[in-house]
Amino acid sequence: MTETSPATASTAHHNDSALPFDALTPEIMRSRNSLKWSRYDGDVIGAWVAEMDLGTAPAVTAVLRRAVENGCLGYMPTGADRAAREAVASFHAQTFGWKVPVGDVSLLPNVLSALEAVIEHHTEPGSAVIVPTPAYMPFLSIPGRHGRECIQVPALHGSGTSGRPDWTLDLDRIEAAMAAGGGLLVLCNPWNPVGRVLEPAELDDVASLSSRYRVPVFADEIHSSLVLDPEAVHTCYGSRSAAEDDLTFTATAVSKGWNIPGLMCAQLIASGGARASWEASAPSAHLADEAAPLGAQAVTAALSPEGLEWNRNVRDYIRGNVELVAEALADIEEVRLTEPAGTYLAWLDCSGLSGLERAEGMAPARFFRREPGVAMNPGAAFGQGYERFCRLNLATSRGIASQIAQRLVGAIRGGRG
Repeated sequence: MTETSPATASTAHHNDSALPFDALTPEIMRSRNSLKWSRYDGDVIGAWVAEMDLGTAPAVTAVLRRAVENGCLGYMPTGADRAAREAVASFHAQTFGWKVPVGDVSLLPNVLSALEAVIEHHTEPGSAVIVPTPAYMPFLSIPGRHGRECIQVPALHGSGTSGRPDWTLDLDRIEAAMAAGGGLLVLCNPWNPVGRVLEPAELDDVASLSSRYRVPVFADEIHSSLVLDPEAVHTCYGSRSAAEDDLTFTATAVSKGWNIPGLMCAQLIASGGARASWEASAPSAHLADEAAPLGAQAVTAALSPEGLEWNRNVRDYIRGNVELVAEALADIEEVRLTEPAGTYLAWLDCSGLSGLERAEGMAPARFFRREPGVAMNPGAAFGQGYERFCRLNLATSRGIASQIAQRLVGAIRGGRG
């Protein structure tokens, strides 16, 4: 593993002066009219939906600009599909040590389209979908759209050795759900919204249960290129020897790490029986036809040496934002922050705000949006039992991160009296 690998966070000092991000202000971001900044009117900081304020890599911008200037906005150019799949295979081999044959990589529009295909065509008809929570919101709603029950398995939650909040998979309850007939496990690693990077031993435990009960695993690894913690290393579930090829579907994309979700080009990695099943299913295999040509070219550019260097700098910069906000909230008893080891999403336990919320008659996310003007995702969207949590997006400029911290702290202290 090299020092510049996205598998581990950069250990370099924060070199903010070398990056253009510090110039970004709320006014500039509102003028760009992104979803994150256009949803709420007034002086509200957008810190909710998982998109970055930091643009994308110049290598990606150059490819897109060239395509526009040359009028290449039609169907998938010859070779673009394979070039993207080769880039993804090479990235996984060099970064994570997982040697994936190019033929085992498929393009598709997004991770959720892969999940829907796996549920509909690659699980036992009518079987339930097991989702550890808190979970990325669509994972909880998609099963129902396919006539499936969603079995929510709340994470074990406590304090780690550092005293910080810690979240772990409840393997006993996952096993119980499999034994009761669950037909698919959705595994998010790095884990949105709690920011955990799962350990190899945890992945092996999941693989053992998958094999024992013959339950496929859908591994969402879209945030694998966003590991922030210098001590954390992303391990691909499919790379573990305990993970059976026949029972493993891995979905990934550069959309988060390079901030291009609108370009609609994710990847599915499947081998052995899972690959054969995927190719034999026309609706699944045809998802490759829905991947965007510009997205495929952006994948190749993102995973170039220049694109990887940009990603490394971005991760280092975001880590600075996490440290800033964590320091600001360290002495605020009403809120406990789970710092993300991976992803740029922090998870806030606002249970200590109960009295203040009762006075205002609203959930934490609504209170923070209305009072100090910080828009976060409400915890209730991430599963049952998380109504007193918020998800905070820290992929922004240092100045905006500082304003977020000041607004949150000010609102909490102001509400004490």
